[in-house]
Amino acid sequence: MSKDARPDRDAVRLKEKATHGDALFPIQFYSTSLLPTCPEVPLHWHPEMELTFVTGGRAGYAIDFNDYPAAEGDFLCIQPNLLHSARIARQGFLQTDSFVFHLNLLGGSSADQCSLRYFNPIMEGSLKLPRLISRDDALYPDVKAHFGLLTACYREKAPGYELEIKSLLFHLLRVIIASPGTCHTDSPDPHSERLRLVFHYLHSHYAEPVTAADAAGLCHITVSHFMHYFRQKTGFTFNQYLNQYRLNQSALLLTNGASVAEAAFACGFNSLPYFYKRFRESYHMTPRDFQKSGK
Repeated sequence: MSKDARPDRDAVRLKEKATHGDALFPIQFYSTSLLPTCPEVPLHWHPEMELTFVTGGRAGYAIDFNDYPAAEGDFLCIQPNLLHSARIARQGFLQTDSFVFHLNLLGGSSADQCSLRYFNPIMEGSLKLPRLISRDDALYPDVKAHFGLLTACYREKAPGYELEIKSLLFHLLRVIIASPGTCHTDSPDPHSERLRLVFHYLHSHYAEPVTAADAAGLCHITVSHFMHYFRQKTGFTFNQYLNQYRLNQSALLLTNGASVAEAAFACGFNSLPYFYKRFRESYHMTPRDFQKSGK
């Protein structure tokens, strides 16, 4: 996956590693490309909200374990703390522009009417926003127009742009919240909450020996129950997901100049032949060729 992140290129980093903007202005813009050599954004979550516009290609998104096929022109609205991923077809591609921002940017931490009626329920998941907005939706023209204004404003950074950014985000949220696709729902699935703990643990300890028993212990369920639930919700076995995440992180290290051995051992692979085999299966080239290609 290639990114023109401004300024962070690792947009698929997880909560404990990503910095979306800064504490005073917590918003970041990302341009993302998925290609056959790097076909997915792995399952992850973050406490920020994400608004994504598909500028080219198509992909299958999974948001909170529901599938959303998205194509050029579609918008995706991903609420805070929802597990989500994206994957392209074997010979496909995807290009997106995204804003990832914390609702505190708009006053989500204050005790006012907006926080009580909208921001807190959005963060808690009791106010469920439409996750896919396509050309057929009545709100589409407004969302597209203001997302374009938001992108231009962020890139130009003219004096006072911070005020305009907040104004445009308020407008976008107002339009989305007022749409027929918005609804109130029950509290989040407790199993999803547990899985977030599992992913947090995996993404913090992937360089170490990690077993399904370790993950099952976090969920306080048996290993067999955990393995079944994990595959049911993610589409991967536990070991498949862990291996793929390690490969994704090794690819980032290779892109940033690490040697093949450094990338392998830093990401939990104790055998170079095994690392070569798995890397080639995933990226359809050797680690050295991947590094030379500048993907």
